[in-house]
Amino acid sequence: MDVRLAPTHIYSLNPVLDFESAQQQAIDKRVSLVAGGLGGLFSKPKPEDVELVYAEVRYESFWHIACTVRYVYERHKEFTVPVAGVEVRKVTLLGQEFEVAAQPPAPAQTNIFQQLGQQLGVASTVRTFTVPGVEHCIDENRQERFIDAANGQPLPLTTEFVAREKTEVADLSPLASGEVLVVSPQLSATKVAKNLLSSMAKQIQADKVLEETTEIHTLDLYFRPVYAFEFAWKAKNKTGVAEFDAVTGALNTGGKALHARSDTSLTRENLFDINADTVTALIPTVAGSVKLVAS
Repeated sequence: MDVRLAPTHIYSLNPVLDFESAQQQAIDKRVSLVAGGLGGLFSKPKPEDVELVYAEVRYESFWHIACTVRYVYERHKEFTVPVAGVEVRKVTLLGQEFEVAAQPPAPAQTNIFQQLGQQLGVASTVRTFTVPGVEHCIDENRQERFIDAANGQPLPLTTEFVAREKTEVADLSPLASGEVLVVSPQLSATKVAKNLLSSMAKQIQADKVLEETTEIHTLDLYFRPVYAFEFAWKAKNKTGVAEFDAVTGALNTGGKALHARSDTSLTRENLFDINADTVTALIPTVAGSVKLVAS
């Protein structure tokens, strides 16, 4: 099998919401963040009782992968052709002669009228001849996924999301510069591709396989900026976090703050690990050799 891999990329999605604007929105909502489900006027704090105790900018990563598995194959099959006239004994088709045979209906399909006809000697049977042939088949399966690079869970994203303004990243080290945190990817390209291709695997009924190709059209790693603001109502020992998707500006009032920086070293070589040696692991069920082809 040939595995065709398109050029891979690392992108950083550009924020549409700046940090200062997000912080002001969070401050405006700080009372509801820490009050949670508490009801009543006396259950909620005054704005001055709620403090901003922590803020962070972080990058969360996800994979965008799109694959097509294509099989071109042939299989032999006998085709049964019905004949209308009871007088027909043979049929010549494309220069080849075929005997016509009577095929009685299956017992389960025999109704009371057919049974009566059989007793009277006028029962009709299906008269057919069989033509050997070859089915020429093409089986294609295309799948696309957005996968959380930290935990491998599917994300409800679309191609419109990754079509937003972005910057291609050549060197990963500047992403985690200064106070910016990075959620390190735990899944490499090999794991992401193998998981998807395993779900696409299928058995085909073929006498001759003419083409067996897996094409990975897209295998890109994205980093998206997230802002998190943690507030505390110290008198009641309650906290709340406002989390903003800086790419869309969406607010999540049940967000989280990481606080800690990952010690994992990020390199392109570790993340994009599909090569001539590892490509076989992507499709372990294939009999024969697996060859990586750049597309």
